[in-house]
Amino acid sequence: MSGNVKCESPVSFPIKPPGQTKVWKVIEIKVPKSATPIKFSIQEVPEDRYEEIVEYMCKYFIVDEPICKSFNGINDPEFVEDFRQFWKEFIKHGLTVAAFVENPNGGKPIIAAVNMLALSLKEDDMELDALKTEKGQRLMTVLVNLSKEANIYEKYGVDRYMSAFGLSVHPFYRGAALGAHLLNARTDIGREYKISVTSTAFTSPISQKLAARCGFETVAEKNFNEFVDEDGNEILPGIESKCLKIMAKKLY
Repeated sequence: MSGNVKCESPVSFPIKPPGQTKVWKVIEIKVPKSATPIKFSIQEVPEDRYEEIVEYMCKYFIVDEPICKSFNGINDPEFVEDFRQFWKEFIKHGLTVAAFVENPNGGKPIIAAVNMLALSLKEDDMELDALKTEKGQRLMTVLVNLSKEANIYEKYGVDRYMSAFGLSVHPFYRGAALGAHLLNARTDIGREYKISVTSTAFTSPISQKLAARCGFETVAEKNFNEFVDEDGNEILPGIESKCLKIMAKKLY
């Protein structure tokens, strides 16, 4: 869909207003590594958990995500710190969603899964220097260039959309469809904060299939070996995934 851009109301950050944290859904599902069903709260992240969420992503997302994995990023302190500083700013938008589990020891709820969300604005879209290290710059070159080809603003006729930069499920809680629950929570988030479209770069075949099952459509796609520098050298040699997909979904 294209046409005139629909201008929404002015934006102020954080998007989440002060007050009680919103819970989007409470689910009870069986996890392969647990003998009994576990109750998960799919919800906004309280501000006092922001730092923990960022550290969680540094520990688990960087290990698994195909581009980061191809860089052996988890063993590169500068690369990890680059992501840490980026996520510290990203999470301040107030949209990030997580799955929490009640702590049996009575402490703070345990982080089971996270999807880092933010608002992308047409007049202030993500740039190549969002990450500063050489590896980070290569990663951003691939993501930003294909995102520009996707042109979400024009395709959906909007001046903003919900973007994401990382979805991770804790190894213990995998196999319980938590990733799908986090992706589907974007519908409630979008309706609550009047964000009608969401779009994400999906880098692995598993996440791409998951997104498709959750109603996302592919708006741009390119094989990783087609991303080359000015000398014709691959930007991301050795990556295990075949292609990068920009996928989007109308939320209402």
